[in-house]
Amino acid sequence: MFEKFKTGNPIWVYYVDIDSGANLIVPQLLRGRIGEEYQVDKKKFPNYNFVKVEGDLTGTFDMTQRNVKLFYRKQSWGEVQDINMFLELEAPTTVYDTVEGMPVGQPLPQDIIIKAFQRVATKDGQFWYEIGADQWIKYEKMHVVDDPFNNDQDIPSRLENQLTVLQLNNIKATVDYIPGKSVDVYDAPYGNQVDKVDDGQEVTLTKRLSDSDELTWYEIGPKQFISGNYVKIEEDK
Repeated sequence: MFEKFKTGNPIWVYYVDIDSGANLIVPQLLRGRIGEEYQVDKKKFPNYNFVKVEGDLTGTFDMTQRNVKLFYRKQSWGEVQDINMFLELEAPTTVYDTVEGMPVGQPLPQDIIIKAFQRVATKDGQFWYEIGADQWIKYEKMHVVDDPFNNDQDIPSRLENQLTVLQLNNIKATVDYIPGKSVDVYDAPYGNQVDKVDDGQEVTLTKRLSDSDELTWYEIGPKQFISGNYVKIEEDK
């Protein structure tokens, strides 16, 4: 008798950037009584195109737990591809926080090899490569090379011949990146991502590894390395 007045389970609606996973707006909560119809608004966002939806845009409230996710992609982005590629830089290269975004940190020096994880082709014919979380480079003055670590020798022993290693006495430092963002941690210089550290987090430096005094890496734990571009040491002047 009173079933029609009973409230059904609420429905969470998410509007998400399909490539970054970021919410475009605060998640929406739909409420209604059992049997009442609901309809999810397929919103439009400036500079974004709708891609797909997971869940039903229309239906009726009941006791089922459900979420609806609507995915969008930046209008300027064309092809997006996950990759495992190495790029050798032919000139100092600016790092950006996103495709066509803002510069972060110091430019990467030339003559180093960078591992890329994702490639975006924009609709105006540009190629951008993701080299870490919130770290992108534009394809200019660089070329694709073979995996420099693709042999039977383990990575640490190979790096001994390429990097100058300085033992540090547990120097305290701070991650200096972008407020609210995190920097990738790798299992070796130019290696695989294994963790993240937040901007402003204190770290302890046990080794300094430099590539011809141009690109610096710091060891912050067993098989944990971060780029020197994002490390602030109290002794630095």
